[in-house]
Amino acid sequence: MFGLGRRAGANAVTARGEIVHVGFGLQSGSPEHGQTARYTVRVLVFPEDGDSFEASINVKLRGTAGPMIGEETWVRYTPGQRGKVDFDRDRIRDRSYDRVRANPGLQVVVDTLYRHGDMPVSVIATAR
Repeated sequence: MFGLGRRAGANAVTARGEIVHVGFGLQSGSPEHGQTARYTVRVLVFPEDGDSFEASINVKLRGTAGPMIGEETWVRYTPGQRGKVDFDRDRIRDRSYDRVRANPGLQVVVDTLYRHGDMPVSVIATAR
């Protein structure tokens, strides 16, 4: 679930990103019991203090949280080790609820995703 199989370290920084590629992998489960799918998501990362870079993250998600190209996301990475990139799901959740404040109609969607354990990888996917 973490970039290249490793989690960003304790000195990790958070940066905004944009999903630039989604590779759809294996799908498992059934519609009655919930389906999960594996994705390889390539993210263009925009650090505050440096040049942008791309990173790939392998992730397993429920179908309702599938990422799409162009969506806003947040990642954590260790400076100097850009291969250790992971989605910053706490920051994504915070941004999702920021969108709810601007559009209260999204409250039910966002609450439902988080209540059922869907851990979206993008702010927009959360707020659909």
